[in-house]
Amino acid sequence: MRGVLQVATAYDAFVGAFDLAGLGALRRRLVGGLGGDILEIGVGTGLNLRHYGPQARVAGIEPEAALLRAALPRARARGYTLARAAAQALPFPDGSFDVVVSAIVFCSIPTPLLRAALDEIRRVLRPGGRLIQLEHTRTGHPLLDLPIDAFAPFWLRLSGGCHINRDTPALLAAAGWRVERHERRAFGLYRLLASSPERPPTVEVARRIHALADEHAPLAEERVAAIT
Repeated sequence: MRGVLQVATAYDAFVGAFDLAGLGALRRRLVGGLGGDILEIGVGTGLNLRHYGPQARVAGIEPEAALLRAALPRARARGYTLARAAAQALPFPDGSFDVVVSAIVFCSIPTPLLRAALDEIRRVLRPGGRLIQLEHTRTGHPLLDLPIDAFAPFWLRLSGGCHINRDTPALLAAAGWRVERHERRAFGLYRLLASSPERPPTVEVARRIHALADEHAPLAEERVAAIT
C-alpha cells in the first residue's frame, strides 16, 4: 500500500510541519544525548539525523527507495551510513548496536511483521542495549481515541500504511520488552519510550502481538474497502 508518506517531498512537507509544531523538540529529546553505536530504523528522509550529538555513531535503514535517496545527503553530511532494508530483516550481525532508535516508525510496520521486527532489534542489540522510541499512539482517553479510531482507516489508506491508533507500549510489553521510560506528550498522542528485552519471544508472544495490533483492524479494513 503506497501513499503520501512514500513521496519524499510530501513526507518532508507533512512531517516537517509537525516538527515545527513541536515534534522536532521531541526528536531532540529522544536522541540528543545518545552516544555509542546506534541504529535508526525507518529514517525516512533523514529528518531525525540532525538531532544526534557528537558522541553518536549512527547507521540507518529505510525500506522506501525514494525516501532513502532524500536522506542520503543528510546522512553523508554527518558521516552516517544508510542502507535500504526493513526492520524485520536487518543486515547487521548479532550484537552490533548499543541503541536502536525508531521515530514515528512502529505505526507503519505491517501487523504480520511486528514480531519479526522486534526479534531482529533484539538480535542486533548488545547486552544491556535499549530500544528508544518516539511514537504516536492511542491516548488511553476515550474522548480522544474515538475520533482517532474513526479517522484511522482513512489515514491508513492516504498515508500508505500508518496505523495511528496502535498501542505501542502494550505491544512491547506483550513481546517481552520491559518499558523503562514512558513519557506521555500531547495528552498521550506521542510517547517517548525506552525499553530493553526482558524475555525471549515465544509462539504465545506472537499471538498476543497480533491480537493487540489487530484490535481495531476489522473496522479499519471495512472502511478502507468502502473507499476503494
